Amino acid sequence: MVIQGRPSKSQLKAIEYFAQKLFSRQLCQHIFIRLSFKKTNEYWGLAIVDDYNTKGLPRYFTVEVKRDLSEEEKLMSIAHELVHIRQYATGQLNEEMTMWQGESVNSDIIPYLEQPWEIEAYDLGDKLYRDYKNGNV
Repeated sequence: MVIQGRPSKSQLKAIEYFAQKLFSRQLCQHIFIRLSFKKTNEYWGLAIVDDYNTKGLPRYFTVEVKRDLSEEEKLMSIAHELVHIRQYATGQLNEEMTMWQGESVNSDIIPYLEQPWEIEAYDLGDKLYRDYKNGNV
């Protein structure tokens, strides 16, 4: 995995841990992430598909994190957004959020916290962060 941006050493260590748990070794070698800390972000974080490989698979991403979060909140947000990157990269979720695990969904009528990809990202992201924080690395 290639990380661009300016993560701190502790953030980079956490990202490496999260990626090891989320991505296969093969997939990890083909993921490119630009990490950006934004002052004006409305949300804690956001995962954006930037580009695709020659097979049409999403492999280039931007993760935006709200700059004025605490370090703990930044790491929690990064874990959450990396779950979304895995969802995109493995085809679980399409970029338009209209397909989830091969099934058509209308994300406009499903409340945010009830969207299946958000349920997974919150559950798995929180678990990853807790395991990392508690030294279960």
